Amino acid sequence: MSKFYAKSFDCDPADPVQQILNTTYLYKDQQTKCMHRIRLNLFYDTMNELIAKGVINKFNSAIDIGSNAGYYSKLLSDFGFKKVYGIDIDDHLVKIAQKYFACQEKGREIFFEVKNAELLENTSEFDFVLCTEVIEHTGNSSKVIENIVKILKPGGVALITLPNAFSLPYLLTFLSYKLQGRKINKELSDHLSYPFYRSKKLFNDSGLKVYKTTGTNLFYWYFMHKLPFFRIRNKINYYLAKTNLLKNFAQFYFIVLVKPEANTLK
Repeated sequence: MSKFYAKSFDCDPADPVQQILNTTYLYKDQQTKCMHRIRLNLFYDTMNELIAKGVINKFNSAIDIGSNAGYYSKLLSDFGFKKVYGIDIDDHLVKIAQKYFACQEKGREIFFEVKNAELLENTSEFDFVLCTEVIEHTGNSSKVIENIVKILKPGGVALITLPNAFSLPYLLTFLSYKLQGRKINKELSDHLSYPFYRSKKLFNDSGLKVYKTTGTNLFYWYFMHKLPFFRIRNKINYYLAKTNLLKNFAQFYFIVLVKPEANTLK
């Protein structure tokens, strides 16, 4: 297992990884910070599993679609990808990523660019595609998926994450808004548009094969970090959400897809 990242369940400000995240990501509150960290934990565990089982076996190039402040791109490089290309439509976030994570060392290149996921033009270029919490915010999700399929090399792997409206945290959030008479904003509306079963259906006709699905954040909501024994509660939350029984009720849904090798394509 790779040692460059250490999982955390309490977002301890003394943790070196958390210090980097706190510096580069524009967290609005403690809840956002903690939910981001458990998504990173699951990304780390999932990547280690895919590499150990040989599902990911080519490391020439990877793309991080919706790279935000760039830490996922940095992790992809740490996992061994020689060239990592991060794109985001937010110029400010791309500048942060460039400042902290861009790299031009031989055999370890990380670069970032302002680009819309709906406008990707490359074909069969990347061994790995990461697209985390992006599709729900795009105007044309079908086009984004079409582009992901197009840029992924035969034998390549894509890891897609989306919010899961069919989850306890989003149910509680929805009820909270309704009981308080608050208007549901566009960001929340985007999230509530993707229950896990709709997310899976997005790829039915893509030609990509679903290798596995998993999830994180089964019950963490805005007040949980204020309760006693938060670290223990959050760790239990993390491992329960990964189980086959409960992953479909987790707030964030991960889909791992594989593009068949060229000689197996119909």
